Amino acid sequence: MKWKTPEPRPYYNKYKKRDILNGNDWFECYELPGDIYGICEPQHLQEVNMFLIFGTQNALLLDTGMGICDSRPLVQELCEGYYGHPVDLTDTLQVVNCHAHFDHTGGNHRYHEVFAVDVPLVRRQAEKGVPHMPLAGQADEDMFLFGYPKGFNPEDYCVRPYRFIPCEDGHRFELGERVVEFIATPGHTEDHAMLYDHREGILFAGDMIYFGAIYAQFDNDILGHSNLDQYIESLNRIKSRCKGLKKIYVSHNDFITDPSAIDVIIHAMEDVRAGKPEGEALHDEKYGYYMDPPTMKQYFFDGFSIIAGR
Repeated sequence: MKWKTPEPRPYYNKYKKRDILNGNDWFECYELPGDIYGICEPQHLQEVNMFLIFGTQNALLLDTGMGICDSRPLVQELCEGYYGHPVDLTDTLQVVNCHAHFDHTGGNHRYHEVFAVDVPLVRRQAEKGVPHMPLAGQADEDMFLFGYPKGFNPEDYCVRPYRFIPCEDGHRFELGERVVEFIATPGHTEDHAMLYDHREGILFAGDMIYFGAIYAQFDNDILGHSNLDQYIESLNRIKSRCKGLKKIYVSHNDFITDPSAIDVIIHAMEDVRAGKPEGEALHDEKYGYYMDPPTMKQYFFDGFSIIAGR
């Protein structure tokens, strides 16, 4: 793990880095295949990715990041650069959450509305936000690669209320010569969803498909509820539903992975569910979260791991 060394992750070298004016020395932006920008926050341990997807008429932003710095000026800059004229984000941009975890919803309050799965977890968060206490560990200075960014007060870190628009499975966002479908995929949390770009054959998989530490242990009303059976079922449904799938864009670490990752993760999840691997007690606090089960273990596979409260 690179953490606490200044060298950037080597996988960023695969993509063209875009020069930006409104990165606040916090965000980085990369040009990805398919008229998509990947916006990342590589200075925090979460290393979360957001995706800005362009159509001829409007754009879609998947997730709003941790909320540590304001992403809206950057998104405004990128949209105006792409379309070549001033834009009103209220008219031009649709914002979607893949799920309600803080590293995906922290900036929601800075946008006019956000689409997400309609479950109690999301309704509570949209109405009341998430207070500082459950998230205090994420604001610890040790979680930041180069210390706190300018203007950030760790004692104030929280998720603020925002305007939530319920989105149903199968809803299609029409971006102009581009259709992006919303697919409910519970498992990581009860509200998790993916997006499928029919034009490009790209699946935006959120936190359920990537090579790193995969979390399936949540069991509280702040961070939601994981379910291994639903996780496996959702991944199998994606395989049958996303015909023509070519690439998977993921929300942590490297931006893009191969569709073969789906079967790899399904098989690992099935092994964990069946109790085949022993797993190791989780000792590294960086991987722990508020109210994690005391029985939480980490199960290691080739190039990734699964964290589950088994």
